[in-house]
Amino acid sequence: MGNSLIRWLGSAGALLLVAACGNSKPIVGGGTVTPPGPAGSLQCLAQPAAPPEPTVRPVNLAANIDMRIQSIMPPGQSGHFPSALACPESAGSCIVPGQAPETYGPHIDDQRLMYWRSEFKPGEFLDTSDLEPALILELTDPVADSVRVYRDPFGVPVVHAETDYGVWYGAGYALAQDRLFLIDQAVRQARGTAAEVLGSGSVPADVQTRVLTYTEAEYQAMFDRLSEAPKRALDAHVAGINAWIDEVNAIPLVSPDLPQEFVALNYAPQHISAIDVLALGVLMTRFVAAAGGDEMANVQALRELEAQHGKDVGRRIFKDVMWLDDQRADVTIADRQFTNISTPAHLRDAVFEAAADFAATIPLELADGPGTGAFPAPAALPVAALPKDYTWPVPPEQLAAALESWQHRPSHISASYMMVASPAVTADGSTLLVNGPQLGYTYPTLLAEVEVHGGGYDARGTTVAGLPVVGIGYGERTVWGLTTGESKTIDSFIVDIVSEDGLQYRHAGETKTMDCHTETVNYRQAVMGVPVVAEPAPGSSSLDVEVCRTVQGPVVARSADGSKARVVQYAMWKRETDTIEGVLEWNRVDTFPEFYAAMARVTWNENTMYADADGNIAYFHPGLHPWRHPSADQRLPLKGDGSQDHCDTLSFANTPKSINPPRGYLHNWNNKPAVGWGDGTGGDASQEPSAADGRNVNWEQVIRAELDGDGLTHADLVEMDKRIGRIDPRAAALLAPLLNCESGCGVSANGLALIAQLKTWDRQHYNDAIDIEAAAGEPGSLDTAGATIFGHVVERMVDLMTADVLPADFITRHRRRGNHPYDAGTFHKLLAKILDPGKSTIPVQHDWLQGLTAQQFIAGVLELSYVELANEYGAEDPARFQRVHARSAVCSLADPLVGPCLDMPHQDRGSWLKLVGFVPG
Repeated sequence: MGNSLIRWLGSAGALLLVAACGNSKPIVGGGTVTPPGPAGSLQCLAQPAAPPEPTVRPVNLAANIDMRIQSIMPPGQSGHFPSALACPESAGSCIVPGQAPETYGPHIDDQRLMYWRSEFKPGEFLDTSDLEPALILELTDPVADSVRVYRDPFGVPVVHAETDYGVWYGAGYALAQDRLFLIDQAVRQARGTAAEVLGSGSVPADVQTRVLTYTEAEYQAMFDRLSEAPKRALDAHVAGINAWIDEVNAIPLVSPDLPQEFVALNYAPQHISAIDVLALGVLMTRFVAAAGGDEMANVQALRELEAQHGKDVGRRIFKDVMWLDDQRADVTIADRQFTNISTPAHLRDAVFEAAADFAATIPLELADGPGTGAFPAPAALPVAALPKDYTWPVPPEQLAAALESWQHRPSHISASYMMVASPAVTADGSTLLVNGPQLGYTYPTLLAEVEVHGGGYDARGTTVAGLPVVGIGYGERTVWGLTTGESKTIDSFIVDIVSEDGLQYRHAGETKTMDCHTETVNYRQAVMGVPVVAEPAPGSSSLDVEVCRTVQGPVVARSADGSKARVVQYAMWKRETDTIEGVLEWNRVDTFPEFYAAMARVTWNENTMYADADGNIAYFHPGLHPWRHPSADQRLPLKGDGSQDHCDTLSFANTPKSINPPRGYLHNWNNKPAVGWGDGTGGDASQEPSAADGRNVNWEQVIRAELDGDGLTHADLVEMDKRIGRIDPRAAALLAPLLNCESGCGVSANGLALIAQLKTWDRQHYNDAIDIEAAAGEPGSLDTAGATIFGHVVERMVDLMTADVLPADFITRHRRRGNHPYDAGTFHKLLAKILDPGKSTIPVQHDWLQGLTAQQFIAGVLELSYVELANEYGAEDPARFQRVHARSAVCSLADPLVGPCLDMPHQDRGSWLKLVGFVPG
């Protein structure tokens, strides 16, 4: 590594020459930790006794409560691009993408500008007493029911029926009207049949799905295990969707009821089944409510660190950036500690050393295989072989890229936030909840709004089109919100293969045979997604894939020499769909005890917050969590020989939860649920380690500001939601060290000029002066100088701290911010610990500043940043250093094939929002 950091900073000027003279003191030492004892003799311990049942407020069904609700869903409820509007009449039967959103009809884009102005629509149950239904569906088999579907002013379907079957039939029919292409594609992704319509380029993703999910018989067994209520909901929803598909398929292609995407891709929608819906539930649970399984990326990084820095130093660096269970990390449950039942804290270093030694023996090619999407795509039919007179809707390479992006969209889901407050902290004795699932901005969004009444159900909120639940929403006396839990529930095991055919392996002292079956993947033999007029002969566009499993789970990759295989284990294996039992109950309960009982039935890891008309608030970090063996380090692959098999699944009673906490409020932004939760029992150590400051601190700031006044009210929620998405999360930890260097750090005049701008900065990454309407179409919205300077300085510090220390791929992975360009990530949290060691209970072991003091480092970065900013903005005055604010793309899922595409100034807010208050009358 040498003097690379000094060399980088030295380019800014001579003020850092003192750092090269050896007079400075490293921030931390580099001593080796001696393991206090052997880790190999560790044994599973019994789970701790369950904590006492929570105290809740008494139920008062007669209380006079005013329920105030606001919501917003950009860009709009509808995702239907009608084929009749494909292009102007004068153009003939063609497809012209990229028309203005309003061209496609109502409710495509009617909430976008409202959202960006922080305006909301009423979210209360629709009063239908003076309304005519948009449609009436008469059911005779298997139930007799007259289903009435209303549409509110924003196009949200409101379903009234007498039976539960009628309710979910109507919801399926109406949501298919809004999102038929989305339903079709989501089901195809879930079943591994996308290549049948999108072409050979989708084969790798289909193969991955077949490897990681279930056979028809296994799905049928999962369906049979369900109770009668979810079975009826599934059957009814499927029947409603299929009824709309029948109507669409019975009319000419030019009908506006057929989504334009089907015309462009030259195929017709097909019936779905209850098994398809279960598979869709598995898909969403895997992508939204499960995490982990990418330990091989850490193996690669550890190998490179050891090769570059030596074994001991490389491992210390790895532990610095992939720490476990910081006792000062920001958590949602602030008033008590979770009892960790995995690796004893004093043995963690010994366990890590053993895991790292094992990682050194793992073939790196186990990172990729059919179960990871690394599968060769079959050769496509060359474009030249298609009819010469075929008119391409868009260039084939653009279409391929667009549809490949669509296939991977679920993996981009990365965050959501929520807050709940009890009467103890509200000004008027109300109970409040805010929830903002962050799923990106698209035409349409993944979530769709729906309201249902009948058969015991009274609920409104959102669902994934195709799933018969109100997944996030509210009833008459209850409201619940969700965020992705981020706990690590997927693990990699490395097994030894002991037979030439690759099917036998060693486990628990025995030779066992893998459970294998053959999957046939059909594909359209064409450039990815390009419609063909004449399909190839039958049998020429399919391939067989052998799918194998060990006792731990699916085999996703094999070593080149055939001696080893990597297996992934899902904590929810074959139990993902059990979650519907609990969520359906949420849609019809009225009290906290009922909701609590339903919570115990969900298997996914979705943080859940709850509030009700009785004044109760609660937070749950639920799901099936592996209780890992104490000799297992969750950052790296585990031994597949049985010695590190999971001890058990953690009981619901022992998962983190908080009921009516004394401080009166709770908040979460995908952060760690509780102190002590993280090593062995949860915490996504393969992604973002938890620390004292992350984006969740924004909630604490805005809540404390309101509590310093008269307390929270429902009217405060709009401004609070706006502020938490505009405050720069990096400022909580990293602004103070910069401001503290105004004196005593040897900062140059240029650096002091930057600090002067930072002193008046409002800590927002977003400039409130941005004109939304003017910025809607063209880039150019400028942020404040303070935001620009802070962002540049902080990222420059990260650049210099990590350059020549960490592998490039590791840096890229941990700097990827997705929908959160101004977020506080792994390296910002590490930097905060370096500049202020008191922020963490885990000492930094590597000298990241290469002998510089924190003050010298900051002074040098400020000088370097001034030079760079002056060059970038062509100005000497820091007040004129103003960046263009980041943009959020709002595009059709099939862009550029179909639909509009534009961008908006980025706001780090939920892509569906609800603000709910129960206010005493």
